[in-house]
Amino acid sequence: MKKKIFFLPLAALLIFTFTACSSPDSWQLDLSQGCGTRMKLLHLNASTEARRKRLRDFEALLENAQPLEKDSSLFAYYPDYLLEITHDGKKTTVVLDVNGEYLDFYYPEESESTIYRSAYTAADLRKLIHQYD
Repeated sequence: MKKKIFFLPLAALLIFTFTACSSPDSWQLDLSQGCGTRMKLLHLNASTEARRKRLRDFEALLENAQPLEKDSSLFAYYPDYLLEITHDGKKTTVVLDVNGEYLDFYYPEESESTIYRSAYTAADLRKLIHQYD
């Protein structure tokens, strides 16, 4: 009888622990520098409110972007960053290039690689990368 009484709280604690651990990993971000070796610069998950806000800010880089009338072959040979955002099982991959004060990107999964210009500037991106929680 004592074993059952001890087992129930232990089982409840384990279930609570595992469910709490899986939630932050449903929203993740990986930012790597360059394309070749892809040195990872940043990994975030949604474990705190500050990190969730930062993840939203990174996702906002891709919103309200304007397509450019530019052939994708003219995109930089060595793009600056590879951004991967996983949100609720859906992974978005973007190749980012700092083009002067502008931030240009494309989605490598698209067969017709349209180049977009973000509403964010290169300075905005630097601020996001160098934030501390």
